[in-house]
Amino acid sequence: MSAVNGRTFKQWMGAVDAIISRRFGMTTSDLADTTYWDMWNDEMTPDEGAQEALENDDLPWLEAEAEGQFPA
Repeated sequence: MSAVNGRTFKQWMGAVDAIISRRFGMTTSDLADTTYWDMWNDEMTPDEGAQEALENDDLPWLEAEAEGQFPA
């Protein structure tokens, strides 16, 4: 498997999962399906991938947090 920005897809996914887990206590498996391979192939950083994955999911509590109803 090739590497993009020095990370294989598996390493990149691990980083995305770690970001989501650290922040929300869940992983990408808990979110709606999204095109992680395309994100990696488009050279997104794990932070950008995590953000896009969360934005692609319909999480009402995440929207409430963004509106300041819950502390970040």
